[in-house]
Amino acid sequence: MPKISEKSPLPPCPVTPNCIRTSEQFGTGVEKVYEAFIQIFDNEAYRWEVIDPKRIELHAVYRIPVFGFKDDVDVIMEEDAGTTTVFIRSASRVGAYDLGVNNRRVKRILKKAASKI
Repeated sequence: MPKISEKSPLPPCPVTPNCIRTSEQFGTGVEKVYEAFIQIFDNEAYRWEVIDPKRIELHAVYRIPVFGFKDDVDVIMEEDAGTTTVFIRSASRVGAYDLGVNNRRVKRILKKAASKI
């Protein structure tokens, strides 16, 4: 599992187990990482948008297939000396439990991103 960063620019998760916030480092520039996430969101997300292009902040909405519940995925990328740190947070909008959906989603997104880089 990726390591949780204490310096994450994303809001903390609530005490309910329907949210995950973590970070991952990629040994490449932000352009490649950004492109990988755009491809992933294009293929998977219900919708997505660039919140702040200067800060490289993305927001995606995922829908749970059967019930249609919406989950929010927020990503902020920071580059330092050719290494890109991705801060990612996935949270359910409703309910206190997600049966591990957000955790699995984040793992899948990070794994797909790593394979594209």
